[in-house]
Amino acid sequence: MGAIVAYLIWELRDVDLAQVVAGLPLQPHFYALLLVVYFALPASQILAYRITWEFRVSDGIPAFIKKRILNKDVLGYSGEVFLFSWASRHVREPPVELMKTIRDQNILSSAASTSVAIVLIIVFIFTGQVTLADLVGERAQSTLVGGGIGLVVLLAILVRVWKYVFGMPWRPALAVYGIHVARLLLRQCAEIAMWHVAMPEVPLKVWFTYAAVTILISRIPFLPAIDLVTMSVAVGLSSALEVSEAHIFALFAAIALVQRGINLLFFAGLPAIERGRTQTADAPK
Repeated sequence: MGAIVAYLIWELRDVDLAQVVAGLPLQPHFYALLLVVYFALPASQILAYRITWEFRVSDGIPAFIKKRILNKDVLGYSGEVFLFSWASRHVREPPVELMKTIRDQNILSSAASTSVAIVLIIVFIFTGQVTLADLVGERAQSTLVGGGIGLVVLLAILVRVWKYVFGMPWRPALAVYGIHVARLLLRQCAEIAMWHVAMPEVPLKVWFTYAAVTILISRIPFLPAIDLVTMSVAVGLSSALEVSEAHIFALFAAIALVQRGINLLFFAGLPAIERGRTQTADAPK
């Protein structure tokens, strides 16, 4: 636990905290939208896993927040290892069934993320909010088209072998898929609104381009510190999109700082809360 807290602090070693704090937005609804973006994932995963597992929501809240922190800020899929350990103590299912459920949930989440990413990027492009040149540059457009064709072929193969690698019945699977799609759409709208609130002078087209970039980055597996990677890419795109590099850095660094603060608060505080809950449950009536 202490090692994770130390790692979260170490990730901020290169950030000029004074500059970032000075650039924090003052609008209160910016932080309300940031909380929506932060808690959309653990809230939706609690709903999704409750479809197939029986557990107390009060126990699941800290567990799924930890899972988010591990996946987003430490290493992709490390949260699944933690979730399996937690479920072994809180869910009355054999270990093999727990692993199958986590596998199926990940497949459905990835399918929802990929489909929403493809649909949103297509919508952004055809409505003129984003161009391929903004996303990948002129020379890489043919590579992107080839990658899209390869993705279609891969999806066709997955459809053929679906029943061999997926065990969840189709009704709960559709419900889980719908939860993840709703979560992704909510998060994307909240994120664009949050950026616009912080810098209303920037055209919405710029924020749609950044939204498309964050969608693409989120599909990269085993990527540590996704928000810091996103910040680096956003700053790199700022000159091409004709926006202030310093302002973009301040905005995305401020978001990363606030999210790290929430992470540290939960990771340091949740164990004490859990110990207190355990002692209360074990106390004589």
